[in-house]
Amino acid sequence: MGGGHPTLARNPRPAAFQPFDGGEISPGPEVQTDQEILDWVGRDGETALHPSCTCRMGVDDMSVVDPTSMRVHGTEGLRVVDASVMPYVTNGNIYAPVMMLAEKAADLILGVDPLPAEHAPYYRHGKDPLEPPKTHDSATNLDA
Repeated sequence: MGGGHPTLARNPRPAAFQPFDGGEISPGPEVQTDQEILDWVGRDGETALHPSCTCRMGVDDMSVVDPTSMRVHGTEGLRVVDASVMPYVTNGNIYAPVMMLAEKAADLILGVDPLPAEHAPYYRHGKDPLEPPKTHDSATNLDA
């Protein structure tokens, strides 16, 4: 199984934790061989991540989806409107951004005029962090 050491295929159970060890829950102690482990992964494996960014929208050579129509470049009759078109992984749960993409795509498909563009700063790992938020002085009712 991927060249891993057979004794590392199972979680080690240090003696200090024995009083708390209720036994292996999943895949279960009956799953022993590499093939049984692979069969279990194929049957029960799932991601806990938020898959996204696999066919990003944009206008550069690496982009797959046209952001003005949500159509896949070089095809006819095919649009992608889900988390896969995000050019970057979001900093939080993907539910709200996917809903925004869906609403924007519906407007594009129906021909609804878009709102004017607005620049909104956001954080990307490895880039300069956002400026600290402005503070509000309640005594003077002014932003600092």
